[in-house]
Amino acid sequence: MDKTNNNGQEIIAFADKTILKISNVSIKGLNTKELENSLMEKLNTIVRIIGVTGENIAMDIYNLNPEDVLKDAQGIIKAVSLTEGIKAQNIIDLSAEKAVQVDIDK
Repeated sequence: MDKTNNNGQEIIAFADKTILKISNVSIKGLNTKELENSLMEKLNTIVRIIGVTGENIAMDIYNLNPEDVLKDAQGIIKAVSLTEGIKAQNIIDLSAEKAVQVDIDK
């Protein structure tokens, strides 16, 4: 493959793509275009549904902000923030907080 254009300049291509798979859900009559449009609006980026089975949805999400993604040590995505102002670190902080016992009689 030629890596230069007609002017002899080097061509550099970069695609920041995250593959997101949602598993163990019951899927019936999913409108993939509607889901893509809804996610594109919420994430403010390009989303393409690449596979749907009765229990799984796989999608490509482009230019997803790393702060919006919570991954485990193996790189498996555990959560994606769809709310403006809430980042993956906030999800970690919330899950780490413990309930505090309060005496309501005082």
